[in-house]
Amino acid sequence: AQAAASGAGVFEHPLDAATESVFAEVRASLSAHAVQKGAFTQTKRIARLKRDLVSSGSYVIAREEGIFWRTEKPYPSAMTVTRRAVIQTAASGKKTVLQAGSNATFESFSAVISSVFQGGDALSADNFDISFEGTAARWTAGLVPKDSAIRAVASRFVLESADGALLAVTMHEPSGDSVRYDFSATEYADALTPAEQALFRE
Repeated sequence: AQAAASGAGVFEHPLDAATESVFAEVRASLSAHAVQKGAFTQTKRIARLKRDLVSSGSYVIAREEGIFWRTEKPYPSAMTVTRRAVIQTAASGKKTVLQAGSNATFESFSAVISSVFQGGDALSADNFDISFEGTAARWTAGLVPKDSAIRAVASRFVLESADGALLAVTMHEPSGDSVRYDFSATEYADALTPAEQALFRE
């Protein structure tokens, strides 16, 4: 229940003249690092069953490449999301690649997901209705995608941060289900290592 309710009150605080400059700082700090990596815990809330499914592993977010998730528990798997494709890797090492092709919705969704985790220019009022509360050091932001095709998959996002680090992202689905990512052991780098670069290759 905690994962589903977390941060929901932020939507009562639409971005305004008083918080716009703080949010600009936040957006810049999210995109300040070329590479962010660490550990994650994913909590998938199945509303109709009132049940949480928990998994954990490690992640790499690269500004130029995309996002890589390596799930270690309960079952090993990996997923890479780039602007070009989604690459899923089974425990056996077998890769399944879903190409974006000329799918504009895929490209938009990929850009939205990247901006949610990485900040940058796409995290703007052009793409989201934004709510915000807190300070540059500790804040919560609520994002409602303006694109109806994206809202059909992800109706809203809640981001939580403290001390300059992104602590959690919750994606709410129209069905009432939600997926929450809690981040820990966060590290930053200026570039990917050769091994990390390979994670983003199809």
